[in-house]
Amino acid sequence: MTRLLVLLFLALGLPANAADWELQSNKGGIAVYTARVPGQELRAFRGVTVLPAPARSVLALLADVGNMPSWFFHMKSARELDPSAGHYGHNHYLVIAGIWPVRDRDVAIRASTSQQADGVIVMSSVAQANLLAVQSCCVRIPRMESTWTVRALDAGHTELVLTTSSHPGGSLPLWIANMVAADMPRKTLEAVRREVKKPAYAEVDTQGSAKGREFVGRFKF
Repeated sequence: MTRLLVLLFLALGLPANAADWELQSNKGGIAVYTARVPGQELRAFRGVTVLPAPARSVLALLADVGNMPSWFFHMKSARELDPSAGHYGHNHYLVIAGIWPVRDRDVAIRASTSQQADGVIVMSSVAQANLLAVQSCCVRIPRMESTWTVRALDAGHTELVLTTSSHPGGSLPLWIANMVAADMPRKTLEAVRREVKKPAYAEVDTQGSAKGREFVGRFKF
């Protein structure tokens, strides 16, 4: 892990050292890790996989916020709060479906994307309480930090890492929160593997949206 990425993780409050992470499962090409976060009861989770897809296709998928419910675990809806803004600094509103009898959760996040000197692309998101008033439909997630790390291995393979730490808000029992959070990296990465094969992403330069093409065109692969 590069020094810049370590500093980013520390700024977000995510565990930065490999020794902090404990392997929970490794099957189907997806490794899932957990780590304790100082001062937090809910563990941080990380999912790691290698996708048989070029990095530009993976990046186009991750940037397509409106399609997140197709692949992100329990995502009910997702939209941009400022669709005219650039992808380097976006505000999003996400609704996560609750498991009965738990109510739906929602969160407004500020997202940013950067590329390191070694070519690794990092998309980070942090919950921001002042972006959107509390909605009657849901329990607001008070804290969430997450990153997507996109590393091109060769022209047709990409390492994708999802790291997240959050507090679900409300009175959700800790064991339920940890159970759902433990499933999230694997289920999400399994769905990403299927979704990235769709022409809008696999052939982003010819079949993707104009916005998707413009976004991936900002990075060097």
